Amino acid sequence: MRWAEADPVGDGVTAYVRDAAPDIANVHTRMRVLDTGPRRWPVSVNDGDDPPGNGYVVSPCTAYARYADEEIVRLGRPALTWPLRALARGLGLWLDRAALDRLVTVNNWLLSTNVYPAGWDGSDLPAITRFLLAEYPDHALAWRSLNRQANGALMERLASLGYLAVPSRQVYLFDGRDGQDAAFLRHHNTRLDAALWRHTRYRVVDGRALDADGLLRVVDLYGRLYLDKYSRLNPQYGVRWMASGVRDGWLDLRALQAPEGRIDGVVGWFGNGDWLTAPVVGYDTALPASLGLYRLITRLCLQETAQRRCRLNFSSGAAHFKRLRGGVPDIEYTMVKVDHLPPARQRVWRVLRATLERVAVPLMQRWKL
Repeated sequence: MRWAEADPVGDGVTAYVRDAAPDIANVHTRMRVLDTGPRRWPVSVNDGDDPPGNGYVVSPCTAYARYADEEIVRLGRPALTWPLRALARGLGLWLDRAALDRLVTVNNWLLSTNVYPAGWDGSDLPAITRFLLAEYPDHALAWRSLNRQANGALMERLASLGYLAVPSRQVYLFDGRDGQDAAFLRHHNTRLDAALWRHTRYRVVDGRALDADGLLRVVDLYGRLYLDKYSRLNPQYGVRWMASGVRDGWLDLRALQAPEGRIDGVVGWFGNGDWLTAPVVGYDTALPASLGLYRLITRLCLQETAQRRCRLNFSSGAAHFKRLRGGVPDIEYTMVKVDHLPPARQRVWRVLRATLERVAVPLMQRWKL
């Protein structure tokens, strides 16, 4: 087991590791490539001195405090907004002081949702853990984007090695392994989306056919939705990042093009054969809602899932919308190893985990977030 140079990793990982951090404006990290022999892993390394606005894909302080603070406002529950925001902000100050961002994250593609290699049983996890503890004895170790439906056995193996399961959010999963007989395709709202698609004037354009202006428009549409409408703490992907993903094949981009040639919507898939995710979604939020752009994008995702006979992790957000189309909720976790750290730093992670399990998870499940 060794650290590898970025160049020989292979097209997908090479391009991502080389280009990711410089072209994601709000992600500050060091990327390394861990070569275990059978496979190579992108690894992000943060030393706890990150800027306050660092992206949540590398910063637990952002994920658990700053992002949570913004999400609480969007809940629309005035009676709970003040106490929950006070809790989130107090938690944020405590986490900042506790060096929570002193963290090494394995398999970190700097996406909202990472996927794990198909067929990987985690048998080399003990060796990976020993290697990283020797290299980074003063850092917590983490694996993001785990849920029990997709990664139950992996989570159990990590737990047996002393990793803590720290809840992060509620995601929505769609099972397309039955192809066109998939249950979610029979939902009333899914059928309505299919009818909308049959009558739309938009056509689908493969991302590989987009020129520089087309990719610039894609970045703009992603920003209108994920950054302007939702949060500036979401990854701020640039054109070079988008172009490298399309060129090297790890980002499967589709654009919705109007008859006059304008691109009004986009979705980008990332997967492993068993699971599909959609880390890039965007549309022109200034256009009339009657066009149903988000519904069309969702229809593309669900149809692609059925055609590939795989499962879709459709991430968090728009919970009611996804439930109406057959999305099944599951709690996502980050597994972290901290038992080698000083007791005070261990305690922060353990208290954070307990707080999220007792407060955040019940709220997410009760309010169907």
